[in-house]
Amino acid sequence: MNTEEALDFLSQNQPMPSDALLSQDKIDRYDEVRRYFIDNPDARAISLFLRSYGEGDGWGVYQLVEDFFYQCDPDDVKKEIKIILEDKNTPDSVRYWVTQISAAFSDEMFRAGLEISLGSENPDIKEAAEMTISILDE
Repeated sequence: MNTEEALDFLSQNQPMPSDALLSQDKIDRYDEVRRYFIDNPDARAISLFLRSYGEGDGWGVYQLVEDFFYQCDPDDVKKEIKIILEDKNTPDSVRYWVTQISAAFSDEMFRAGLEISLGSENPDIKEAAEMTISILDE
């Protein structure tokens, strides 16, 4: 695998299929791409990973994507988180995970986007937003 192949896979999976439709081959490839970018960080993959989350937990792999973000410049990660949180058209599956991840990169710049998450009808998104806002308020 090389960078272009890995970026291509992510760009074709925006977002990934829901857990109910996910295949073992697809999630294995996703995990391979995740591990590739941990070893070979590339800022172009930040937004692609943030927008890749399908419904569910990706059979346990989505939780591990955060390890890639820690290999990147935090300012680059925060910029992309802010853009996605402030986009009112962000799908719920993506909004949930990005709201969760925003807690790890806690920054006042997320507040407007977190308010959008807080207004979600999805209780999981709302709860994640409440948690992150409470961290900002500390």
